[in-house]
Amino acid sequence: MISINSKILIDIHIKDKLNIDALISSRKAELLHFINNPTKIVNRKPTSIVLIGNQLAYLQELYGNFEKIVLANTFEIQNFKIVFDSIISVKLMKTTTYKEFRNELNRRLGYKDLRDNFYSEYFEKIGIKTCVYCSSQYALTVRTVNGKKCAKFQVDHYYSKSDYPCFSISFYNLYPVCGPCNNSKSTNTTNFNLYSDDFNEYKSSKFKFELDKKSLLKYRVNGINSELKLKFKEPLGSNFNSLFAIEGIYETQKDIAEELVLKSIIYNQSYTNSLKNALKKLYKDKSPMLEQLLIGNYINEADIHKRPMAKFTQDIAKQLKLL
Repeated sequence: MISINSKILIDIHIKDKLNIDALISSRKAELLHFINNPTKIVNRKPTSIVLIGNQLAYLQELYGNFEKIVLANTFEIQNFKIVFDSIISVKLMKTTTYKEFRNELNRRLGYKDLRDNFYSEYFEKIGIKTCVYCSSQYALTVRTVNGKKCAKFQVDHYYSKSDYPCFSISFYNLYPVCGPCNNSKSTNTTNFNLYSDDFNEYKSSKFKFELDKKSLLKYRVNGINSELKLKFKEPLGSNFNSLFAIEGIYETQKDIAEELVLKSIIYNQSYTNSLKNALKKLYKDKSPMLEQLLIGNYINEADIHKRPMAKFTQDIAKQLKLL
């Protein structure tokens, strides 16, 4: 629910240049083979397919700008999108006539293989550990018992690979998400950009959770959990709640909100100071973590992607003056 600085991706691409160059080279070679020898695999055997004029033009445009497209930032992808739309429209690409073409192009670009063997490590380096849409589920890279890296997340395409197979392995088009959010989004679009070079977008989130003030007053009187009502505010034109059922997800987490309300009542300033002093005596360098310990999650917006519920917890804690 917050953008990350696109410089993070640039730094990773520089540090991992050899692997990324090898990826681009192998996929580009496969693309050229598809142009020169258009086939598909049927029963493990290559079968010829016929490429019509605009399909060939689509492939040639992709091949001629392949490295740029794979590494293109959000703005550059928008520009390439206009070019590819002029060759094959999304409406046309969705038809059964083009199904064979788009499926084979996606296979040649090797997204499925990369999903299993490359993206697990790639997104681990970025440092994202939660679904970037709902922020309620983990999106982790873990090690199996034999030491192999395994992705416990799915990769969503901002522009779906069925509508835009040309962007199926473009780094800035790939978002780590949970399975339910990936299924909900499907080929839909959203105006949330995960990667941004706009300071205002990665400094603070445009989305906000809060407790309904009347329900909060009622809870303070009767202490009934069900009285608490949550609100999710999103930017004008955003479809997050309708796509991902954000309010529905967080309505199930009223216990977290209730705990924060109780902490705001119990933890007055003098008690908080005594805890801070006690922590300082035990671990001098850990005293700045007191607020994080009190709310049970990260306190900085830049850390929202590090743990589920961080965004929700931060917003409610700020409303209750715990932060």
